[in-house]
Amino acid sequence: MNHASGIDNIPLTATDCFILALEKHDHHTGTSGNTCRYVVELEGRLNKDDFESVLKSNLLAQQLYSFSICKGNLFTVPKWKSISTSSIKVMCYEDDAYLPDAILNKKISAEKSNLFSFDIIYRSNGNSTLVFSWNHLLMDGYGAVLFLKQLNGFGKEAGYLATDSAIRLNFSTLKEAVKARFFLSSSAANPTSGINPKKIYTEVNQRIKVLRFTKQETEQIDLIAPTLGARFGRSPFYLACSARVIKAILEKRATPVSNFWIPVPQNQRKKGTNGPLLGNHLSFLFYRLAATMLDSLENTVKSINDQMVNQVRKGIPKACDGLMNYLKRIPSSWYYQLIKGPQGGSLSGFLFTLAEDHPEELLKFQGLNVVDALSFPPNTFPPGLTFAFMRFREQLQIMVLYYEEVITETEMESLEIQIRYELINGKHFN
Repeated sequence: MNHASGIDNIPLTATDCFILALEKHDHHTGTSGNTCRYVVELEGRLNKDDFESVLKSNLLAQQLYSFSICKGNLFTVPKWKSISTSSIKVMCYEDDAYLPDAILNKKISAEKSNLFSFDIIYRSNGNSTLVFSWNHLLMDGYGAVLFLKQLNGFGKEAGYLATDSAIRLNFSTLKEAVKARFFLSSSAANPTSGINPKKIYTEVNQRIKVLRFTKQETEQIDLIAPTLGARFGRSPFYLACSARVIKAILEKRATPVSNFWIPVPQNQRKKGTNGPLLGNHLSFLFYRLAATMLDSLENTVKSINDQMVNQVRKGIPKACDGLMNYLKRIPSSWYYQLIKGPQGGSLSGFLFTLAEDHPEELLKFQGLNVVDALSFPPNTFPPGLTFAFMRFREQLQIMVLYYEEVITETEMESLEIQIRYELINGKHFN
């Protein structure tokens, strides 16, 4: 099915329903909830009126903008329904801040329609920055890239919807769901540690920090990763270095560290496909990292790699899909009670994701050269610390999203020094 098809009563995916349940988790002033952002820095001035005309004439953009969630009756899967008929307006700012507070603190609620927005920031040097913000329910980061490509004239025939989102609920899928439940109970069992603040906050202040690596440094990181045991991609090396810097921070605080438990999203689309765009098409791998293992960088990388291989071999991602397909019929408030941590906290020590590399089709946007691009996931509080890795023009970039109440600026400086050193050198810092 493509985007020319009917657009009413489209069921949410199983992962969408999981994310919808997590909306219940966000009750702090100062967070931006499930809002994601794709930030594109442009050489030159993007014309607001011209870009609004592009959005107005794009059927897919208009359809996505019209969507709202219809929850229906008890034990029915929520659906997308076309509600809004308002036109897409682009907001503009004159500012040299990377993201002005009005954009950084923007919260796009799943309870309303118009689940995405565009902002343009005009810089004093004559350049401009386009910020695409959207609620995670509408699409994942991979879908966002597909949407931006489509706006830029590529992928006009991209798949809009999943071709077969329905999964039969029978004994086989029930068995998969039970397998996933037992695995998760064992994997996330206490004791677990995290960066979660001990104090209870009702209001928090979010911040972002971007760590950039040169092409030469990135190539060096790529060479080091497999020598430490990352045999199937670089993700285990990235995650190991991230976990070790958090352990170092907690140790400096004299906070005991037992085990970190980290869920990592995995794109389920077939490699090279142009869809589906709408909704989240993700599964998860889950890593439990013991404090003793974290003392060694090589042992940490090997442990993550071995856990990844073991979970794939045992079909854990597929089993988790089965579990989420059973749970998606549960009302969101009940679903949240099943997945939340103790006292409504977070089981995850911190959050980690590997975003899609910025594609060649978006090295020019609306006729302007793209000089940088970053994909920012939501930063759920708690735990309130997220690492996101991606590449722009073959150069690694790390987006660290955090809250002042979780990590101090001094700790952030230490984090940057250590993670840079260990990624580039493949050796223990200090």
